[in-house]
Amino acid sequence: MRYTHLALAVLAASTFSFSLYAADDAQPNFSGTWQLDSAKSQAKDANSVTYTIQDASGKIDFNRVVQERGGKNVTSKFTCDTVGTQCDFDENGHKAKVSLWYDGTALVILKTDGPKEDSVTQWRLELAPDGNTLTVKLTHLEPVENSETLVFDKKSS
Repeated sequence: MRYTHLALAVLAASTFSFSLYAADDAQPNFSGTWQLDSAKSQAKDANSVTYTIQDASGKIDFNRVVQERGGKNVTSKFTCDTVGTQCDFDENGHKAKVSLWYDGTALVILKTDGPKEDSVTQWRLELAPDGNTLTVKLTHLEPVENSETLVFDKKSS
């Protein structure tokens, strides 16, 4: 398992290095409150999910609230820069790590040290040209599972 984490870290680092080289200076601003559109999403569990993102001063402040089927809210959050630094990620009490970087106009988030059923996951966030739709591709790296595509609509302020 340690070797798997090492291999994933090397893969992420090489992807990150290339991304820095190829990055476009016109990075989108992901700020806003985003509500999952389950009809447009391809996910194993299409629960009620809300992302609140503040994208300012080179840092992303990210808050995710998932409402479980029983009505309980599960909150996860982190604040991290976008240059690949490893930051703490509080997943409803479980302490994981995240690293963020831009790949062109997409924001990539690599989560490691998650709970064993979701240990390593890469998120790729992309904004629609009008800025009102956020598409998130989740690639489950450990354990390996099918990718998911979540589509969020921006809530009015």
